[in-house]
Amino acid sequence: MSRAALLVWCVALLGPVGWVAQEPLGLPGRYFLGQFGEGWFAELYVFPDGDSLRAIVLTRVTHAALVFEQEPRREGFHAMVHLSMEFIDTLGIVRRRLDLRDTVWARYYETTLARDSSWSRGVEVRIPMSVSRCRLQLFSSQREARQQELPIRVIQGVPQWTTPLLVQAEADTAYVPFVLGAALPFGRSQVRCLLWDSRLKAGATYTYSCRQMPPEAGERWWDSTPELRGNAYAERGGRLELHPQLVPQPGFRFRPDPLPVGAWVEVYLPTAALVPGRYEMALVKADTASPDTLRYSFRVVWTAMPVSLRRISYALQSMYYILPDKEWERFRGGSAQEQWERVWRYWKQRDPTPATAYNEAMAAYFRRVDHAYFAFQSATEPDGMRTERGKIYILYGEPTRVEREFPSGRASREVWVYERFRQRFLFELRPDGRWRLASVEQL
Repeated sequence: MSRAALLVWCVALLGPVGWVAQEPLGLPGRYFLGQFGEGWFAELYVFPDGDSLRAIVLTRVTHAALVFEQEPRREGFHAMVHLSMEFIDTLGIVRRRLDLRDTVWARYYETTLARDSSWSRGVEVRIPMSVSRCRLQLFSSQREARQQELPIRVIQGVPQWTTPLLVQAEADTAYVPFVLGAALPFGRSQVRCLLWDSRLKAGATYTYSCRQMPPEAGERWWDSTPELRGNAYAERGGRLELHPQLVPQPGFRFRPDPLPVGAWVEVYLPTAALVPGRYEMALVKADTASPDTLRYSFRVVWTAMPVSLRRISYALQSMYYILPDKEWERFRGGSAQEQWERVWRYWKQRDPTPATAYNEAMAAYFRRVDHAYFAFQSATEPDGMRTERGKIYILYGEPTRVEREFPSGRASREVWVYERFRQRFLFELRPDGRWRLASVEQL
């Protein structure tokens, strides 16, 4: 197919036609697609409670991180979940143990692989003051247990928070947390940050600042973001407790019951400009010369990031369709970070919503690449992105309808109709098992 033909055919995205050399992909099989990125999240919040501590544990497991089995007696699939919680003191002694068991149901197979469907729970428990960490173990069917440890920081008998409680800004009657391991999802325009500390003074005004932190070793640097600043008012607020009416989705509500120490600060944080990475929020009392600064750390994560975009080498291969040859070769030079910066700048220049960090055009393109990789792969063409059907899907998106023809004595045919582009693509199955684009017609 010539470049001139591609310019005629493609409306939304333009690019050269050709096939890159076959190289190891490094992408997972379909079953393991959902395993990319984090699949199990946990958070721990601790409050003083007389001579003990009151701990709230939140956990969320994506369906893709569970092991589902087909249910023989009913339609659908189920996964057995066992969550073990051990509260351990400074001497390594387990002072409290809890076990949570549940069954997760999914009606459709596709739901069992979804990263946007999850099992979520919240548990509230009273623990001794000597507890310094919470060990969580997750079992799903026969899969080997996974483990997390959440530290508990206690200074002079009073717990100290190091991360904010990040909740959805839209909820009015309750506080609904994201439960992403002290992180907020990339693309949110605003979140509510709940900050508690024994040193906060009820009735006082505080100034907050939120700044981007340098990436740790192995982390990707996305872009620079502006520092966020504002004021917040500290309130006694009351007792934060799990909201029973929001089960199984964990959520909180305040009950009028003044805390013995400390106060709450609630910050509505504008987060549309924040890119994935690490951030630090600093809180200092306004109109004072006090050097005391409370610091809380959190992350911004893109949990639904396309798999093809996670591997920069593969992302560049998929962009062969939309880049001129010389520019594509230039994009492939340099380190992985330099390659990523070129990709990020390319899509940033084409962002339909430049006022926000989330780039809908980039996300849509690489979601198409993900779909093409799996939907059009076969024994003879293991990478669906490199097939001719994959190329058309990536450039044009989902067809309005697909017509399949199986004429006797002739090659099988597949017709993709795009009514919005007024075009019709005809593919034929060759004897070698490959689908080839035979013709393009105007409607």
